[in-house]
Amino acid sequence: MLAEIEDALRQYVSTEWSEADVLFWIGKKRFALDVPAIDTNLRAPLADFLLCGGKRSRPTLFLTILGLFGADWKQRLDLAVALELAHNATLIIDDIEDSAELRRGKPTCHKTFGLDTAVNTGTAAHLLPMRLLMRAKGLTEKQKLRLMEVYAEEILNVYFGQTLDIAWHKAPRAHSVEEYLEMTRLKTGGLVRMATRAACIVADREDLEAAMVDFSELAGVAFQIKDDALEFTGDEATFGKSFGNDISEGKMSLPVTLALGKLPADESAALLRTLGAHTRDRAELRATMDTIRGTGAVDEAVAYAEKLVDDAWNALSPKLTGMPEEAVAAFKAVTYGLVKRSK
Repeated sequence: MLAEIEDALRQYVSTEWSEADVLFWIGKKRFALDVPAIDTNLRAPLADFLLCGGKRSRPTLFLTILGLFGADWKQRLDLAVALELAHNATLIIDDIEDSAELRRGKPTCHKTFGLDTAVNTGTAAHLLPMRLLMRAKGLTEKQKLRLMEVYAEEILNVYFGQTLDIAWHKAPRAHSVEEYLEMTRLKTGGLVRMATRAACIVADREDLEAAMVDFSELAGVAFQIKDDALEFTGDEATFGKSFGNDISEGKMSLPVTLALGKLPADESAALLRTLGAHTRDRAELRATMDTIRGTGAVDEAVAYAEKLVDDAWNALSPKLTGMPEEAVAAFKAVTYGLVKRSK
């Protein structure tokens, strides 16, 4: 499945765009169209970012759910591309907002192509999926409308979650675990919900949409918690981000949230000051990360994520009774793979 997703992505962005390729996205032209400029300043940075790696978790989840429902997932690779484009759009914009230097082990889009091109590429990558949704073959107009509604709803949720994330790292303060979970449910859960809801719509299984969403959004939250924890346990080479990146950004991750509740008042205040300083001093970052690890907050966060996905699976699995065991196992493997990973 992953190979098919990669092939589908490459079909759209890996080779130089012709005028026909550009018109696929914009519909028509009236005057003269500078195709090389569009290719160099949109297609090329998008390809550079999109094709440099990634877990392809959202399209894989979407296609796996289609298989679970007995649909031919190979006929829906265009929608898988739409999901991956949407995800990468959020990453490009997120890297700009965080002044991040590395993504997947290489310079971020704005570092390579400049801030103006990166902003434009990230914005365009949010809109390109809409063209794929509108042009999807073999779907009813009602299905297309529902897909567009879901896309708009979940992208909006992502940015409401991102609003909280930005506000918190601009002015770090202690938050409750429940506040963290809701921020993550919006920001990270949005695209996981999108993949799940889209599969239910395409496969005409909206009768299971609510139950599938209940599970998948919690799997998305667990994924983000594990991502938070990997900041403290993974190395820079395998994780693909700068050392201590979340601490430099002042991110209120779950390990940080839990640690703040465990530390004495003076140490908790010192941690908040470090987060607010956005330091890149490696010695200070290492000391701060050691402090957080020393509270047991990282291990607690991982255990929380694993329990979250276990409880969610136990609630969903009875509703999958009667479906092919192999397909159910594949679905479980994909969702559990979001949490039980090392990078």
